[in-house]
Amino acid sequence: MKAKRSALNVYLCTLLTAATLTLSACTSSSVKKIESVNAFGPLNLTAQEYRQAFEDASADESFKALILYTRSQIVENRLDQAGASVSQLYASAATPVQKDEAAMVDAMLLSKKNQFDEAEQKLSAINYKALPKQDISYFLVLNTNVNTNLYNKTHDPKYQITAFKSESALERYVTRESDKRKVLLRSVDLLKQLDDQTLSSAYTNVKNDTDKGFYEYAIIDKSSNTQLKDQMMDTFAKKYPNHPLLLLSAPEKIEPVAQQDVRDVTPRGGKAVAVDSQALFNIQDGDQIAVLLPLSGRFASSVGEPAKLGILTALKDRGSKAKVTFYDTNKTNISQIVATISSNGTKLVIGPILKPEVNAMNAAGLKIPSITLNSPEGNRPVNQWYFDLGPNYEGAIAASKIYADGYKSPIAIGLSTDKASQRSVNSFMNTFGKVNNNAVVCNYNNPANVTSEIAKCPFGSADSAYVSASVIDAVQIKAAIPSNVAVYLTDKSYMGVNNSSQELALKGAILGDMPWVLTDSSLKESFMKSMPKANSQVQRIFAASYDAVNFAFNINQLAANQNDVLHGLSGDISLGHNGLIESTPMWVELGSVR
Repeated sequence: MKAKRSALNVYLCTLLTAATLTLSACTSSSVKKIESVNAFGPLNLTAQEYRQAFEDASADESFKALILYTRSQIVENRLDQAGASVSQLYASAATPVQKDEAAMVDAMLLSKKNQFDEAEQKLSAINYKALPKQDISYFLVLNTNVNTNLYNKTHDPKYQITAFKSESALERYVTRESDKRKVLLRSVDLLKQLDDQTLSSAYTNVKNDTDKGFYEYAIIDKSSNTQLKDQMMDTFAKKYPNHPLLLLSAPEKIEPVAQQDVRDVTPRGGKAVAVDSQALFNIQDGDQIAVLLPLSGRFASSVGEPAKLGILTALKDRGSKAKVTFYDTNKTNISQIVATISSNGTKLVIGPILKPEVNAMNAAGLKIPSITLNSPEGNRPVNQWYFDLGPNYEGAIAASKIYADGYKSPIAIGLSTDKASQRSVNSFMNTFGKVNNNAVVCNYNNPANVTSEIAKCPFGSADSAYVSASVIDAVQIKAAIPSNVAVYLTDKSYMGVNNSSQELALKGAILGDMPWVLTDSSLKESFMKSMPKANSQVQRIFAASYDAVNFAFNINQLAANQNDVLHGLSGDISLGHNGLIESTPMWVELGSVR
């Protein structure tokens, strides 16, 4: 979805333009960030940023801001602080709805402490149907989770039935068909965990036809006789012709992404982005799109396939009817591909991702609008846009974040023999150097001696440090940095959520990376099932490829208003200078629960 670009973001962009900083990566004004956010919507800021938003919020926004701040404290495992904030919520609640909202947050805190009995008592006293819609969705999810945990703990079926009722009720509050299907499947799965006797008894005693249908469906679905199951499902459809579960047997539709949300949050009155009109293009559903990727050879599994999957998934999620042709750059010469697509009606090119292939495509004189997944070298077509997933971008966003957080004297630490690390460090220094000349470089030469080498860095005059190193080196470097020096990392130092021991060793460091990499979602769960061995870099390629599709369909809207961003998997996306697709990372404190 699109949302408003923050005032601080624009300020820093103006301040640091000379550094060609990827400036929508600057930290956003926290107050602006929460203006269009629901109190129980997704959390996209750190607890520190939500605290600032709460402190600066108007009277009308204060209660919502306090809810967001308290929820972020719970997520970051700052439970004592969250307890104090919950007390403040209760004290500030002036209406019945606000009192119930405070109780919901209290229940969240209790469940975080594994105090599920107390959490259930809080939730059972809430009149959830009187809450705003998004509050209701949050309540139902939380109530399902709490009662599921109580069932697993006690094996008392009343908790599982309550969990089912909350989960099945959620179906009425989600709008996308794919989400409805997931809710329905989870509802049935909750019932199938009950033993046959309990399930049959519940079916007999229930009065509500909708619930009765759920119980009957679960009983049928538990059958191991496939033929009998098919027959009973046919009977079910006739018996319950309007039951929501019939959606599961209907053909799955391809649907657009959250169009209503986009309209609700698009700001009005912003100035247009200063961009050459020839850089813009229009893509319609049904247009021909060419995708250039290495689909065979050594880069296929780590680069080509995740990018292909990201593009196909985005098109499906949009409900797009675009005609996509994939060209294997490992088998066909780039100049041949350019000649083909230049004469077959292709309206957009996505890719390549390998830098030599990007340069080769530009050298071949491509005239068609393109979105590449790597930065070009030399001249590029005016209608070419690109994602920068490389180290230069990492250094720039780290510099902007450290400056935005108020630090004035950073140290940039890198491995002298690692070209990527040095590119990040140099980009950091070039960017921060446009603000002041206090930043210094402290390289180490040998990972085997990293601790002793880093000890020589001038930390006495530093207030912060940017570390561009492998996660193994970063762990040792972090341990050698004094505790009063804030440590910042980017994706080079992060291997994904499954490396908990390394994350724990980096506890307290601030990491900037794609929201997609740092958080979980149903889309990510589906992706990991398709590519179970995907490391964090493969995940980043998928995310950028997915975002390339949505960027193509939204480029003109983004150009029309400089305050607009597109919420992507890779971050908040906006139009940058000279064809750069700017993407704001998500900043988190490592070692905290997300």
